[in-house]
Amino acid sequence: MTAQASETTLKVFSARACAAPLEEAARLFERATGIRVAISVCSRHCAQPVAEEAAGQDGRHDFLDEIAEAGVHDLAIGGAEFLLDDGEVRGIVARGERRAIACRRSAIIVPAGNPKNVRTVQDLARRGVRVGISVLDCLKGLWEDVAARLGLVEGIGRNIAFHANGCIAIVEAVASGKVDAAFGWSAFAHLAPGRIEIIELPQTQQVLRGTGIGRLRFATQPEAARQFMEFLTTPAARACYERYGWVVPNGRQRRSE
Repeated sequence: MTAQASETTLKVFSARACAAPLEEAARLFERATGIRVAISVCSRHCAQPVAEEAAGQDGRHDFLDEIAEAGVHDLAIGGAEFLLDDGEVRGIVARGERRAIACRRSAIIVPAGNPKNVRTVQDLARRGVRVGISVLDCLKGLWEDVAARLGLVEGIGRNIAFHANGCIAIVEAVASGKVDAAFGWSAFAHLAPGRIEIIELPQTQQVLRGTGIGRLRFATQPEAARQFMEFLTTPAARACYERYGWVVPNGRQRRSE
């Protein structure tokens, strides 16, 4: 460990539902390099622990807005690659400075005890089943991706009773019984232990979305940022994500620069 490394602090912005494995991986990185990793977690609609229904959204992502307005972070981790795509277009994420870490797989989340006995995607089209979806950030459009494979867009669409502002809001809507089921990620199990259950989907019905990290245009520690991005593609770091239910790629993935 060099004196310079011990004085370096890397600032990372993370989506709330992606923070737990990141924190574990960051501790490994700190021990190995001496570079401190300071993690900020989004604090707007997408992270509030309430079943907040969407209102007045204009299609922009809280995740990117908060990063841009702060303007102090070196890296950002989002729950879907399209968020980093949008970040590049908006000049927030540096082009070509991204790494893929792992993926989350789609699942149905239901309240503890599963009172409506929802077992399949087809059950979400049953009369009287209240379905929740998120219209913000990493879950945006997920319900359609899953339902369309089974020809159930119209049937499930009729049952959508709650449009949530992001991951935490949709988990809370399920946990508090505002909906009977919702579309989410299997990795959500750790967000509300004992309050929700995860209904896994057959592999042919699963949708995977990537958790990626990107260097921000205004990064003040670009070299340390690249070092941390590389570390997050190693087996040791990816194992942290695997423990939380992420799908880990077999080989190292890297975007061409």
